[in-house]
Amino acid sequence: MGPNSFDFVAGIWGSPPPLELGAFRRQNSLLILLSLWVLLCLLGIHLVFRPILGALAAPIALALGIRFLLLLGELLLMSGQAWIRPSTFARTTVAVHLLFAFILARINSGQESHYVVLLVIPVLASAFWLSLPGMAATVLAASALTLFQVWTPVGPAGGVLIEYFEATTVALIFLLFAIIVRLLVVQQWHQEAEVRAGMEELARTRDRLVQEEKLAAIGRLSGAIAHEIRNPVAMIRTALMATRRPGASLESREEFFDILAQESLRLERLTEDFLAYARQRRPDRRRMDIATALGSAAGLVRARVQEAGLELEITPSANWITSYDPFQIQQALLNLLINAVEATPRGRRIRMGARKERSGVVFFVENEGAAIPTAVIARLGEPFFTTKPKGTGLGLAIARSLAVGHGGDLLLEENREACIRFGLKIPEEESPWAPS
Repeated sequence: MGPNSFDFVAGIWGSPPPLELGAFRRQNSLLILLSLWVLLCLLGIHLVFRPILGALAAPIALALGIRFLLLLGELLLMSGQAWIRPSTFARTTVAVHLLFAFILARINSGQESHYVVLLVIPVLASAFWLSLPGMAATVLAASALTLFQVWTPVGPAGGVLIEYFEATTVALIFLLFAIIVRLLVVQQWHQEAEVRAGMEELARTRDRLVQEEKLAAIGRLSGAIAHEIRNPVAMIRTALMATRRPGASLESREEFFDILAQESLRLERLTEDFLAYARQRRPDRRRMDIATALGSAAGLVRARVQEAGLELEITPSANWITSYDPFQIQQALLNLLINAVEATPRGRRIRMGARKERSGVVFFVENEGAAIPTAVIARLGEPFFTTKPKGTGLGLAIARSLAVGHGGDLLLEENREACIRFGLKIPEEESPWAPS
């Protein structure tokens, strides 16, 4: 046998794993329902065979009624009590089932009885919940009660041999039943242990992958920053060296100075965008109307729209009030608008607005440009990724980061020729802030 086989055998002889309250509640509730069903079946059998068995004795009827009510009370107790100790309650449950069977045996005065079926329930419960000694004690008690029902009326000498034989057979059935159930339960314990071990290993693997992905993301970000800074620095260095050449004309020097100014401005813009992306603060949400965010963003970009020969249209919206950080949403919308201006051919239109949804509000910016290629969509919002010659690749990344800070996201809602629409989804409920 391999290690798993030895563990399996050890599980049969050892104690069960600690009972969890939730699992115990479910198991005991099913056991209670099974007990109620058995009691109802016994009463039904007695009614059907009343001509043979005679009228149900009043003490037995009283005992069955009390037990029925106690089981209903226990079922209610299982539904909402947090103070229950599963191990103690399990042992008590098995003992109460045996006690009830003993009471019926005494009341029944040893007549041939079908109430012996009630002893199956504590045997089943002991195989599930108790250690091997506890299960063995339960099986012995159930077997003794079975023999006791035969012995009770006139003592051992008066017992009929065939009745003792039948009682012994029932006791062996109890033992066989307990062993089979125990084997199945032990197999279940081992499977649950393997599942838990697998889940723990998956959690460790996930944490390791997340950590590796964070490190890889930092590496990619560092490489992108170095690449973006290196180009303008190289241009500045080349221009400075060119201005120092002997015999350089005034016109060429002015051209190189223009290059210096442009690349310095590019470095400044790159630094500002990166700081805006890196220094995301927690949103300062306020109850404000949506039109304020739309109007302020449109006012900041309107001059640039006119310079590009475009038309900016703000879709009228109702006077909706929602909770958002006005500065951050304005910044996100401004980035989306600048992105739309740079991607829209002259003479076309940019449209912005908002719509109300069940979960909150969605600000959108739509432009009449060329559809975004499929290969580019997968990298939208990735820091420093851009297809524009003078872009920093941080506009969409900043917009998405601000949306995530509000508990929302940036979505590409439409992507077809002459209709590209980005949606800034902002949930109504204030969500815990988590930077992207």
